[in-house]
Amino acid sequence: MSTTVPAAVQERVQALHALLHRWGHAYYVLDDPLVEDAIYDQHYQELKDLEARYPELISPDSPTQRVGDRPASGFVTVTHRVPMFSLENAFGYDDLKKWGERLLRDIGHDLEFVCELKIDGSATALSYTGGALERGATRGDGIEGEEITQNLRTIRAIPLRLAGENVPEQLEVRGEAFLPRDEFMRINKERQAAGEKLFANPRNACAGTLRQLDSRIVAGRRLGFFAYTLHNGHAQSQWEALSELESYGFQVNPNRALCRNLEEVFAFCSHWEKERLALPYDTDGVVVKVNSFAAQREVGFTSKFPRWAIAFKYPAEEKSTVVEAINVQVGRTGALTPVAELQPVLVAGTTVSRATLHNQDRIQALDVRAGDTVVIRKAGEIIPEVVRVIGELRPATAVPYVFPTHCPECGTAVVRLAGEAVTRCPNEQCPATIRGRLAHWCNALEIDGIGEKLISQLVSKGRVGSIADLYTLSVEELSQFERMGTRSATKIVEQLEGSRSRPWSRVLFGLGIRHVGASISVELARAFLSADALAAARVEDIDALYGFGLEQAQAITSWFAVEANRQLIEQLKSHGLQLAGNGENERGTALAGLTFVITGTLPTLSREQCTALIENNGGKVTSSVSSRTSYLVAGDNAGSKLARAEQLKVPILTEEELQALIQAKKLL
Repeated sequence: MSTTVPAAVQERVQALHALLHRWGHAYYVLDDPLVEDAIYDQHYQELKDLEARYPELISPDSPTQRVGDRPASGFVTVTHRVPMFSLENAFGYDDLKKWGERLLRDIGHDLEFVCELKIDGSATALSYTGGALERGATRGDGIEGEEITQNLRTIRAIPLRLAGENVPEQLEVRGEAFLPRDEFMRINKERQAAGEKLFANPRNACAGTLRQLDSRIVAGRRLGFFAYTLHNGHAQSQWEALSELESYGFQVNPNRALCRNLEEVFAFCSHWEKERLALPYDTDGVVVKVNSFAAQREVGFTSKFPRWAIAFKYPAEEKSTVVEAINVQVGRTGALTPVAELQPVLVAGTTVSRATLHNQDRIQALDVRAGDTVVIRKAGEIIPEVVRVIGELRPATAVPYVFPTHCPECGTAVVRLAGEAVTRCPNEQCPATIRGRLAHWCNALEIDGIGEKLISQLVSKGRVGSIADLYTLSVEELSQFERMGTRSATKIVEQLEGSRSRPWSRVLFGLGIRHVGASISVELARAFLSADALAAARVEDIDALYGFGLEQAQAITSWFAVEANRQLIEQLKSHGLQLAGNGENERGTALAGLTFVITGTLPTLSREQCTALIENNGGKVTSSVSSRTSYLVAGDNAGSKLARAEQLKVPILTEEELQALIQAKKLL
């Protein structure tokens, strides 16, 4: 290495290499980002600037010399038919202006630009043959990605067959899968109720969803999809391509503009910097593209980016405020969550007065104290979080925060298990955990009228110590509580009475077993048709269920091993709750133990309908043929899966033969 490069610069470059590689691996391979995008971009830009000043420092393994990291294992790796290049970033209007002026100078004539909102989700590639969806894949490193066709098929905004008559034989479509904000909040609420780790933001939740091995989980999360690029189409410009995509049945983001010059581009970006906060999904910038495909070809590519497009990135809105106090909340699972009580401040359109500090490790890493001035922002523009402490403004009276060694509610010594970041109160009779379990039960069984204030009164007076005690309340007794009259008390008793008829799956969800959310409860209730059957199940019995894991299985069996929980089940039975399945949530067993693969176009059933038919009769549907496949259900244009089944001597059924098999099995 040249001696003209200062040693300090050489060391800084090596440090940035290691840091960016680690962050990139966590983001692209593990789907578990360690930092926000803005922090990564800041350090990436620093490395680019240093390499521009000292070109001799550029090495083949520099993070600036590659598009992305390798795909994670667990899915089949496929090569993209057309590489998926990433985009160069513009971090301000000066960067955007320089990019546009360079283009105009190089090409020698005026250009039109297309502006599209940059959706904060996961880029995907879709391949269509003969108008039918053949393959879907993640972006991966831009050259290779992971084949996730079965998961992408669950997204209703992605056509399984293209509309229109003039459809190319081969078509490549690129787009962004994303998770709407309200759906993100619903999923996190369900995960919190199940005692599971919350997703940090919609983008992270979307990426994790697309890599689920069980497509039913993906379908339950209701992802969205906006198409933005096609290859092998008829269009001669990006603006025409967006209309062509719409004609094929794709959803294209309506918030786009055809701009005649850079001034109109700047106006579009400026308009959406604030307006984007009102959108039902996250967007972190604007993608600006040269409109004409002929001009795009003329401009060409660098080794990493198309010269004809750039991503204008909005800065994350950050505000400073003062931490007035740090309190600890105790949840229904006993988890202690520290919360910063803040001087109210307006961030991303809403007033923020509280921000989670997550756990003991996070507080120690930030060294946040009462009285500190801190920088906060909304993670994914939704969840308020403390980013950093402004140490220079720390008052002399601020003292380090000491995480409690005992539960602030009941005084029990707290515990932290090896490998967990969460500290918990182990006391099952802690008032906070009782309140949390009662609130969760009322939410799960849709019992209206029993809010936090009434629950607090019932617990503090010692009247209700478990969910079973709710069913001993009378109108006369309830009407004596604060802000309760006979009319309100009567409605609550009626609600409790109605909850007795809720199906076994809802009761199971209401029990609040860790890692058992609403959708998991349905699957368990189908596999184990009563509480007694589930209580008798072994870890391996539950772990063997499709889509379940060892951690879930252990949590379930551990819950039923506790004597107090078994007594609770008996008490709920005595109060008339549904602790056994009924026709609403039972699954048939005609195809139990059999695995199916579906291929081709069936005469009367769609792929989704055929899958539901098999699963509702106890069978399992997978996406690829193997020696473990019991039957292949084949329709017209079956393709390679049919050949593979014939090679492995897997029995092949028509739709009619599948129906006959189900009826025959039911008679056995």
